[in-house]
Amino acid sequence: MCHDDRDRHSESSLAERFMRVFEMSHHQMSQEKQQHHHHAFKDLSINKLVALNMLYRQPGSAQKELAEFLQITPAAVSTAVRELENTGLVERKPDQDDVRLMRLYLSEKAHQIVGETIKHRHDAIAKLLDVLPSEEQHMIVTSLEKALQILTTRDVPLSLQSDNEANR
Repeated sequence: MCHDDRDRHSESSLAERFMRVFEMSHHQMSQEKQQHHHHAFKDLSINKLVALNMLYRQPGSAQKELAEFLQITPAAVSTAVRELENTGLVERKPDQDDVRLMRLYLSEKAHQIVGETIKHRHDAIAKLLDVLPSEEQHMIVTSLEKALQILTTRDVPLSLQSDNEANR
């Protein structure tokens, strides 16, 4: 096996190990979450749960923004929002500047539940990291942030990347 093949095999093995760790930690968090899982979210699709999380972080988003974020059609978002409204989780309110535009907000009940869910996820991740020394925790998070930064700027022209790096 030549050097390049060993590197590719090693990278593949690392990816497999990372996925296994990620899946096992997700499974562990899911088991613990069963105790904290709120029945209001029991039958919601992944897209609806992601939409609720987005509205928690970005209250007042428009349906178009939600469709772009979820990468689904505006018609599918419209149906999902209507269903979330019917369950009392989402409210539509007219935009203050353009009454034709409806803004989406979590109901008070949904806001509280999503906040509790996010807190639970943070606690579970902190519990996972806490078994490691502080410097290793920082190394993991910093390395993942760096990888994400590289991946998200990969489509940006090289000249812009250089400008961004120079401004750091």
